Amino acid sequence: MAVYRRWSIAAVALLAATTLVACGSDDGGGSGSGDPNAAPATAGGPMGRFPGAKLVLSRWAGDPWTSGQKTAAGEWGTATGGTLDLDAVPYENLHDKQALTLTGAGGYDIIYVHPSWFGEFAKAGYLAPIDQYLADANRNPSGFSADSYLPNVLAQGKYDGKQYCLPDFVSTTVLAYRKDVFEANGIAEPKTLDDVAAAAAQLNGKDGLAGMSIPGKRGGAVADIMGSLITAQGNWWYDDQAKSTLDKAAAAKAVDFYVKVAKTAPSGVLNFHVDEAATAAAQGKAAMIISTTPSLQALEDPAKSTTAGKWGYLPLAFTAGKPAGELIYWNWCIAEKSTNKDAAYSFLQWYTNGPQQAKVAVAAATAGATKDFYTNAEVAAKLPFLSAMNDALTTSNPQPSLAAWPKAQDQIELAVQEAIEGKKTPDQAADAMGQAVADALG
Repeated sequence: MAVYRRWSIAAVALLAATTLVACGSDDGGGSGSGDPNAAPATAGGPMGRFPGAKLVLSRWAGDPWTSGQKTAAGEWGTATGGTLDLDAVPYENLHDKQALTLTGAGGYDIIYVHPSWFGEFAKAGYLAPIDQYLADANRNPSGFSADSYLPNVLAQGKYDGKQYCLPDFVSTTVLAYRKDVFEANGIAEPKTLDDVAAAAAQLNGKDGLAGMSIPGKRGGAVADIMGSLITAQGNWWYDDQAKSTLDKAAAAKAVDFYVKVAKTAPSGVLNFHVDEAATAAAQGKAAMIISTTPSLQALEDPAKSTTAGKWGYLPLAFTAGKPAGELIYWNWCIAEKSTNKDAAYSFLQWYTNGPQQAKVAVAAATAGATKDFYTNAEVAAKLPFLSAMNDALTTSNPQPSLAAWPKAQDQIELAVQEAIEGKKTPDQAADAMGQAVADALG
């Protein structure tokens, strides 16, 4: 039985609108000598005053996100009197670095947690619940509460009935295609993934282009795309009781598509994460790309792209007119061992609100999680993928956040890789995925 959610980000919003040591001055409860209830120093600024508080934030490294957050951290510090340092490490090392630090004496105050290990961290007690902060009118700007967030997105930061995190980085996987290349070769805009596979085969090798650029490296993106592909068939990995619901035929069809387009990808596709896939497309090496929307910011960045302005964006659909996607997001969480919880919440509330998210949205190709983000017409006009993303998320499943999921995800991605290499047929890969999901879920 499918567990997908039918919802539209814009529709929900419009309806609502019609190193690693933190030498904090707070005690374990987070009260400290500051004043978390102090009104913002300037309109739209962060709540609270935290003179002398020193916080450390853990996140993955990559611009424009890291540099944008450094700027935000400096603004927060100026407004509140605290300091916030970033410990940014490569994505592939982030989980292990965070787990090692949180298991030990601590040292992080704010943690950027991927859905695939959110359940693991929440179950282990690494994260602090924030329900009391969201519910306290004194800790939030006037009119701001849990209701300020898109409910389906905010819910992904809840575990065992408690809210642990605030979301941002809302995205999905979509197709980007070179409009000029399609027109020059007399190919119509693809309506289905069969059309996409056919176009990739037809364009592969034309004028030095690969037909498709797509992630092939085990690191999360392959599973994200697979999640969108099975959701587009009305299927999902598991149900609301965490029991496997994966349909072998749907998984095999998704793998078959992946293999077909990967055969038209640039050399080295198995080493492509989202950044490498996007760089290849941006530099004119591929006629199409399927990847996460944040990675697609490279396509329209003149500093990175020789093809800016030439791209069209479409949701993924096996059946014409029935797009789908995986809801991708990240969670901003407060470490349970932090002695700066008040200050940490001040930053997270301020950083995840609509105006702050709008500052990085255009450059980062991401969307915010608060309803007011989607009423910002200027931002919407500058995000060419937003319409495709919103169409995709009309029928979507959120990235898995079960504590046992990381192991299953790795095996799912290994099965895709082996199918691309010809070591497994799509049916065999589907069987391996089914077994991995069943084993992980027990």
